[in-house]
Amino acid sequence: SDLEALVKFGGDGKTVQCAVCHGAELKGLGSIPAIAGRSPSYMMRQLYDLKHGARAGVSSVLMKEVVARLSEDDMMAITAYLATLTP
Repeated sequence: SDLEALVKFGGDGKTVQCAVCHGAELKGLGSIPAIAGRSPSYMMRQLYDLKHGARAGVSSVLMKEVVARLSEDDMMAITAYLATLTP
């Protein structure tokens, strides 16, 4: 579906597949957090803050390029899809 396209495939180069860092089931890897089943409003805030530089730290730096070309509609699609997954 359109909701899962960015998460699973990166939207033809718009972003990176989430599983690359967050794990095959998006349940996190090491210090990288789980994103499956999270609240859409929480996830939207995280993506928005990452895109606009409101977060700092090593992981935030890694996410900066991932979110750089995402629109707010893209972020809403991503967070809507992630909310449907089993945590």
